[in-house]
Amino acid sequence: MTDLELLADFFVESNKLKKTMRYSSCPKEIKEPVAGHCWKVTLMVPIIARELGLNINIQHAMEIANVHDLAEYVDDEDYDYHLVDTGLLSKEEKDKSEEAVMSALKNRFSFLEQIYSLWKEYGDCKTPEARLVKVLDKLEAQLHIIERGGIKGNPKDLVCHLTYADNAVRNFPQLEPLLRVVKSRLRPLVEAQGLVWKAEYNYPD
Repeated sequence: MTDLELLADFFVESNKLKKTMRYSSCPKEIKEPVAGHCWKVTLMVPIIARELGLNINIQHAMEIANVHDLAEYVDDEDYDYHLVDTGLLSKEEKDKSEEAVMSALKNRFSFLEQIYSLWKEYGDCKTPEARLVKVLDKLEAQLHIIERGGIKGNPKDLVCHLTYADNAVRNFPQLEPLLRVVKSRLRPLVEAQGLVWKAEYNYPD
């Protein structure tokens, strides 16, 4: 039987995910708690899967979505993709840091073995469910930017934000139409700043 004291310890400790902020390299008005992002991705999974008729295990994909950023709760801010894109942090360093967090959690709380497996599946991105969640993770970030009225900052950073989901969609092309809708809503926000929407921001035809 699972030690209920350990269960309580974990749920208290993981509450930190409500305070860990996403988009560490972005302006303050863009930031949000990681827990909010995970909830939104989990919400998106069944709706999009059913509306688009995707052949996936919805429950399994929701479980992956729910824990895909669990490794980030140990810090006040996450190491966002922009840091990797600009070379301030290598992907290897980011992956190593998150693996260390999840391995330590699994060793402390034996009941997290399955959670670790789900998190690992997301990182490996080999199953349809993991590939779907990978796309939704990135589309949710772009939808968040739309909700906040766009990112006002260095124009050089735009290519990172505006093409953020492109590679993930290439691995799950069923969501290409949704990506195009998202980009169509990002474009006027970019142009409203007096910036040019470049061809490289579009998803390739």
